[in-house]
Amino acid sequence: MPYLCCMRFVWRVAVSSFGVFLWAQSLTEAEQALSRENYDRVLSLTQQILSAKPKELYAYYLQGQAYLGQYRQLEEDDPRRALLLKNARESFSASIAKNSKFAFGYIGLAEADLLAGATESAKNHLAKAEEYGASEAKALIEAARVYTLLGGKLGLDKATLLLSKAKTKDPSNPAILRGLGDLWLQQNVLELAIDNYQQAATAEPQNPENFYRLGLAYSKAKSYKDAAEALRKAIELDPGFAPAYRELGEIYYLVQKYPQAKENYQKYVMLRPELPARVRYATFLYLSKDYKAAIKEIQAVLKDTFSLTLQRLLGYSLVEDGQYEEGLKALQLYFDRQKPEKVIAKDYAFYAKALDKVGKDSLAVVYYSKAIEKDPKLGADLYPEMANAFNTLGRYKEAAAALEKAIQHTNALNHYYALGRIYYKLGQIEKDSTYFRKAIEAFSYVKDKKPDLVPVYTELGRCHAMLDPESQAGLAKPFYEKVVELAEADRSKYANDLKEAYAYLGYYYYLKENFQKSYEAYTRLKELDPENPQAAQALPYLESMLKKR
Repeated sequence: MPYLCCMRFVWRVAVSSFGVFLWAQSLTEAEQALSRENYDRVLSLTQQILSAKPKELYAYYLQGQAYLGQYRQLEEDDPRRALLLKNARESFSASIAKNSKFAFGYIGLAEADLLAGATESAKNHLAKAEEYGASEAKALIEAARVYTLLGGKLGLDKATLLLSKAKTKDPSNPAILRGLGDLWLQQNVLELAIDNYQQAATAEPQNPENFYRLGLAYSKAKSYKDAAEALRKAIELDPGFAPAYRELGEIYYLVQKYPQAKENYQKYVMLRPELPARVRYATFLYLSKDYKAAIKEIQAVLKDTFSLTLQRLLGYSLVEDGQYEEGLKALQLYFDRQKPEKVIAKDYAFYAKALDKVGKDSLAVVYYSKAIEKDPKLGADLYPEMANAFNTLGRYKEAAAALEKAIQHTNALNHYYALGRIYYKLGQIEKDSTYFRKAIEAFSYVKDKKPDLVPVYTELGRCHAMLDPESQAGLAKPFYEKVVELAEADRSKYANDLKEAYAYLGYYYYLKENFQKSYEAYTRLKELDPENPQAAQALPYLESMLKKR
């Protein structure tokens, strides 16, 4: 009997020890899942741990952190955020309810406070975390992390102090070096951030977290080659490290290696198929101008859930892909669901562009105006588009006014050129020479900036011809002569400009009774246009006049 009792005792101890081992292993796995942004896995593991061992306080902390991670991933106005923040607070508070001096519970509440904008409450919770976690290096490191998020002199000074205290308690802990790296990264002192992350990687070369953070720091320093190398090392150590694929995709995007960027983003989405990851992937596809792939990805996601960000992006992608009618429908649905104050200028701009392309010019003008009103800086791009819409509608004065505003944003030559053409058209319609003079002013600006541009001399010739309708003063002559000088080298390219120039010069010299030059001009015109009626009529007469001489 004593032997059996002894065996039962040994068995119980063994089972108990094995259970402790499993819980510890599960906590470690949950911590790793948290660093990999696998929040669903963290919640699953912590739920298992707490069901079996409700007093495992650190599991509550990890559970709360998972809720905060999910909170951060959602759009700012997503109604689910409030519930996630509430869940996080409940998890942290549950740990404190079981032990009022559990430092991690206060650290979690402080971080939740910061996300809610309750800075003073965060400071109070951090003060308690300092007090109750003073003897534990891990608690000091976590409190320092949240102080770093708090920022400002107080936050950064406190973070530095706590990391120094942690170092006295656990000098070889690589998490302290990571914390220092985070601290310097927050202050944009990238050289020191990189140095601390490198030290952490040297001290703990099998931990992919060190290389991941090193990659982030290199990326921020625009040292993309080093960043990619560090991130690839993180992936080599843990092929399931989802955030590393995402950041590597971002780096390849920045250096315009789009196939590699897409490949890494696809791996990221395979590992993290949740909505926030797919939103980022769709955004990447859009930004890399892979509009068809973006449309396909967004439509697949929207079958299962609705996202305002994705609905907006779908509208943008459809418009960029030339599917204007579908783009209008997508953006209209977005406008129907979005709060008016959340609509941005770019939304109106894309809607206006789609309206413009399907021939709804009047409405396009309205939405171009809305976009510019919301963000005047867009005027540089949108005023020319608005001018085109006004031009199509025959509202030439408004078109000219829009181009004048475009020129206030940028002195682009094409704006001046378009303005000159509209003023010329207005001069013809209004029969007002003022507009021809304004056209001359606009075209002259282009000529001065680009003196070898053939068409601008043609335009100047036309404008001056309108100020000299009988051609007696020859106001257009020097401009058409310049057309001939520049365009004869490429007759096929500038055939129309040359025809117009020779027609004018032929008539001008005819009026001045310089029949030889008139004959030469009309001969050139006939070479370019054998059926030209003006040349056909003038040449026989000029030949007869030259024979008489």
